[in-house]
Amino acid sequence: MLLRQFRLTVHESKAEEFETIFRDQILPLVKSQDGLIWVAAGKPWRDDPNAFCMTMLWRDLASIKAFAGDNWLEARIEPEERDLIASASIEHFELLGEVGP
Repeated sequence: MLLRQFRLTVHESKAEEFETIFRDQILPLVKSQDGLIWVAAGKPWRDDPNAFCMTMLWRDLASIKAFAGDNWLEARIEPEERDLIASASIEHFELLGEVGP
C-alpha cells in the first residue's frame, strides 16, 4: 500500500473559495476512485491560513496511476481549482503501519 501526500497553498484571500471546492468537488472525486482505501483532507488550522493537505492510502501504484495518469509524480490539479492554487507538492510513501478502525 502507498501513501500519497498532497500539500498546497492557495493564493491570498482564496482559502474560503478553495475550501468549498475541495470539500464539495475534489474530495468526493478522490473518494470515488477504485483502489483508494482511505483519504483525509485538512484545512488551515493556525499558522498558515492558506495551506491545505490531503493524505490518501492507495492499494497499489497501478491505482494511483489510474487516478493521476502518466504524470502521477505530480499533483493532479482539476481545472476548477487551478487559478486558486499558488503552489502544490506531492509525495509518496510506502505504508509502514497503521492505527485506527
